[in-house]
Amino acid sequence: MKNPDRFRQAWTIARIELRRAFFSKRAFWIYGLALFPSLIFLGHGIHVHFRRANLLSQETTKPALIDGLQSGESAEAVLERLGKPISDFQWQSARRLRGKGEDTGITAHTIEPSYKARYLRLNIMAPSQINDPCARIYELEVYGDGSANLALRRPASGSEPCSAEEGPEKAVNGSVDGGKGDRWCSRARQKYLQVDLGGVFPIKRVVVKHASAGGEKQELNTARFNIQASIDNKKFATLVNTAGARFVEEITSRRMIKYFDGRREARLEFIDGKLATKNIDSLMDFEEDRQVFAGVFQYFYLRLAIFFGCLGIFMNLFRGEMLDKTLHFWFLAPVRREVLLAGKYGAGLIASTVIFTGGALLCFAVILWTHGGPAVQAYWQSSGAAHAFWYAAASVFGCIGYGSVFLAVGLIIRNPIIPAGLLLAWESINGFLPELMQKASVLHYLQSLCPTPAPMDKDLPALLQLLLAPAAPASRAGAILGLLLVTGLVLWIARAAILRMQISYGAEN
Repeated sequence: MKNPDRFRQAWTIARIELRRAFFSKRAFWIYGLALFPSLIFLGHGIHVHFRRANLLSQETTKPALIDGLQSGESAEAVLERLGKPISDFQWQSARRLRGKGEDTGITAHTIEPSYKARYLRLNIMAPSQINDPCARIYELEVYGDGSANLALRRPASGSEPCSAEEGPEKAVNGSVDGGKGDRWCSRARQKYLQVDLGGVFPIKRVVVKHASAGGEKQELNTARFNIQASIDNKKFATLVNTAGARFVEEITSRRMIKYFDGRREARLEFIDGKLATKNIDSLMDFEEDRQVFAGVFQYFYLRLAIFFGCLGIFMNLFRGEMLDKTLHFWFLAPVRREVLLAGKYGAGLIASTVIFTGGALLCFAVILWTHGGPAVQAYWQSSGAAHAFWYAAASVFGCIGYGSVFLAVGLIIRNPIIPAGLLLAWESINGFLPELMQKASVLHYLQSLCPTPAPMDKDLPALLQLLLAPAAPASRAGAILGLLLVTGLVLWIARAAILRMQISYGAEN
């Protein structure tokens, strides 16, 4: 049979199978995956438009007046200069502080009579004067007969630190000026800090430097602790037992007022009648939303939606007919099996491309529509059209790559859950693999096609950053060629499987 005849047969099969690909009852959830981000962005845009209309119906403030606000200004001066705010909330709050005149960051404890010991332990029962669970000690000093600090740079141990940089050795290094990296911090259930003095000495005074001694908030100082000492590190005697600071209630007047300049909303917080914080945010930030879309596309569309969508569409093309016991009709038809394979793959590819490329472009269009204005026009005229093209291309090639894999799996393996889980794990650990093995991953090439890198939170653990970040991205030409080679190899395996297949619906082989 000539190649044009095979092509026409494959196209005929594809048209017949399109109904199964688009409207299978087993795969209607796929449309939800494709449209979910668009609905989220649309809802957000509509909400912001209504909010902006509501704010514009009230009196607006000149942007220069908002930008000119300075910390420490009185509430009366701000109200007089900026005029009536959109909203003005006032309330009362309480802070628990030490008594006036007391040193808020350093506590000195005289031991009378002196106590001979080698080990000194600080046990912390209440780590702060608020509900913060972390103990923060910047320095623990021990003095005997002389003026020398017996604990300085001596071996120290303690409960598990908040991080490797905040170990117990930082509490005996003689410094409090190095910020958070110059303290011992622990959020363990039983918090303690212990130092080995290196010999038995008479202990006459112990000095503890708490959070505010290192520049942190006064409310983070230790509230309740005791100090114990021992000669043999087995039997400890309690030298100091304190409830920490004496608390007094200080009522602080606060007010929050809001202004709007037509584009930005300013929220001002006053403490004791003085401007303490000023937060100015745009109602809608086009650049921020573009970055959000880049993250949604890479972390949701490529890793989840297209992956599981192709699983539902392509696995159903052969496996669904096996479950329905109709595949033998195709095998009895006067058509070569590799042509049948090509027709079904074409149907799945058309359906998945329309659904997911359409979903991605719809979400992209929703962002442009909700913002509008000169910023969107400038973006579209510069790089917007190219970005839309490459987002669409990444979606298409994602369907090409994942579709071939799941079509082959549907022919070879009866239960799709296990191979799908293994493939998802393989794609997830791509960043840990050797460079050669990375090239056997569909996701590796798809990320290289994306026009904008996905935003990455710098506070994420390094392991999670490595899992999410693309590993040694390929060039776009290399990514397309690599995806086509991977797809060709997988389809060749699928062709070999369908040529050997014999139908027995109890146990097909």
